[in-house]
Amino acid sequence: MGWLVEMGRVIAVEPDAVWVEADRSSACGRCAARAGCGHGALSALLQNDKGRVKALSGDLLAASECEIGDQVWIRMPETALLSGTFFLYGVPLVVATGASLALSGFGDLYAAVAFAVGLVSSFAILRLIGQRSGGALPGFSEPRLAGKAGAATGQQAGTLAAT
Repeated sequence: MGWLVEMGRVIAVEPDAVWVEADRSSACGRCAARAGCGHGALSALLQNDKGRVKALSGDLLAASECEIGDQVWIRMPETALLSGTFFLYGVPLVVATGASLALSGFGDLYAAVAFAVGLVSSFAILRLIGQRSGGALPGFSEPRLAGKAGAATGQQAGTLAAT
C-alpha cells in the first residue's frame, strides 16, 4: 500500500494532533490533471493557496514532539483518497439517481426535482455525519504525522510514501 505525502507547517498543537497548513499550489503543480481540475481553478479564483488539515500522531512522530512553526511531513493511505472520493461523490449521485428513477413515472419535472432533492439531502446527511463524528467521516483514515521536515529532500518524501 502506498502513501500520499505532503509537507506543511504546524500552526496549532493539540494533545494528540496538530493542525498543519500546506501549500496547495505545490501539490497542484505536480498533479497531471492540473489543467482541467476544478479544485485548482477554484482556489485560484478564491486566491486561497493554503489548506489546513488536522494530522494525528503517527508511528513515526507524535504530536507532542511538534511545536508551532515546525515543518512536518504528513501522510495518508492512497486507498483513503479513492474510497473517500467515491463516498463523497458517488453515494450522493447514486441516491439522487435512485430518487429520480423512482419518480420518473410521474414526468420529467418530478424526476428532476427528485434528483435535486436527493443530491442536496445526501450532501446534508454526509455533512451532519461528519460534524457529529468530529470533522471526519467514520471509517476513513485521517492524515498522520510522518516526520519533521528539517533538511528533508524529495527523496525522503519518496521514502515516506513507500513505507
